[in-house]
Amino acid sequence: MALDNTNALSLAPQGKVVILISFPHQLLHALCALRYDRESRGISSKSPATLVLWSYQPNDHLPNSHVRQFFDAALKSFPFITAVLPSLKERKGPLSPYRKLMKRSEWLREYLKITPGECATFYYAHDASSEHTAQAFMQALLAKRNICYGDSPGFLYPPTRPRANPFDLSLGGLKNSFWFNRVSIAGKWIAAETALTAVNFDDLDSSLPCPTRTTIPIDILEQTLATLKTFFAPMLQLEQDISARSKTEPAWVLILSNFTSSKLTCEEDELQLYVQICKEHVTPGRAVFIKKHAGTPATFVARLLQRLDHYHAEKLPEHLDRLPIEFLGQVLNSCSIISVSSASALLSLLPTPNLIHALTAEHIEEFFKPDYKKYMSLANERILKQSKYPPPSPPRCQAR
Repeated sequence: MALDNTNALSLAPQGKVVILISFPHQLLHALCALRYDRESRGISSKSPATLVLWSYQPNDHLPNSHVRQFFDAALKSFPFITAVLPSLKERKGPLSPYRKLMKRSEWLREYLKITPGECATFYYAHDASSEHTAQAFMQALLAKRNICYGDSPGFLYPPTRPRANPFDLSLGGLKNSFWFNRVSIAGKWIAAETALTAVNFDDLDSSLPCPTRTTIPIDILEQTLATLKTFFAPMLQLEQDISARSKTEPAWVLILSNFTSSKLTCEEDELQLYVQICKEHVTPGRAVFIKKHAGTPATFVARLLQRLDHYHAEKLPEHLDRLPIEFLGQVLNSCSIISVSSASALLSLLPTPNLIHALTAEHIEEFFKPDYKKYMSLANERILKQSKYPPPSPPRCQAR
């Protein structure tokens, strides 16, 4: 099923279901939420649905982009889902975050060819950014039900509209005023009433109105993942090669996060964090495969590889960049997996015998910005609590 750049979302009224997704790693969570929701309500699991890929990356819009290849392959197992990728021109024009939210919603309503209230269910991942893309869709659809899906700590943000910060004559004050003006609306701010998650991080603030959360059963997670992987044989050939190499000598896979782009730290400190983690867990001279995060620039990976000169460090091939780590079942079984994010909790639900959640309180204190240390500490504690495999305590392998 090739991704369409036209407004083929005219199919949305037939299925009365719209799924919003921004990155390939969200697809597993979205499909698990869709399946669980339908099964629990007695709806056919193969009823039509429309998936809107909201891409932030210009390269994703190229005819043969890796993200197109990923979704084309993944959705062959789900023929009842129509996938649509708005064009880069539309992304930068009528859907631009620099336009007012309600202007975007008005355009989306025409693009979707759907009348308000006609959509039965809208599924979306977290929407904490200043763009509030999910809110633009919710205002356009006015769906009967709004469901949030995801697995990251803190994704269940309070369903309240942004507040205007006190204005001050500074660059920050001007930026805050501008973004609030983009999302200021006259009507009701819409929020999900239900959240369907693969992992329960127990991160709800009881003092705030948050959606009702349900944890998706593990069998749905495993079955959905198995179905998604059906059409990825060519891509996974390299995975077999890596697994074969790991049988002759130990190998590690380091899963990068996006701490710098999330403004939780700076690039230099994030680089040093990974160097320190490798010193603590990887024997010098051994193979280290770098699994790039979707939001990590290639220049960052290049700098990291230079820093890891005490190891046989290499980046996983480019065509695996968009493939979520959970797809690489043979690698998960044969290599030691080093994670610093919520991926640890998800991978602990799958057969991952050599999983290391490497981020520690000491790392957070040393490498993260002061304003975010408390947030990171709480998130890290939740990840550790939900991970089946606690971090081992190996002797420190200092590079020489």
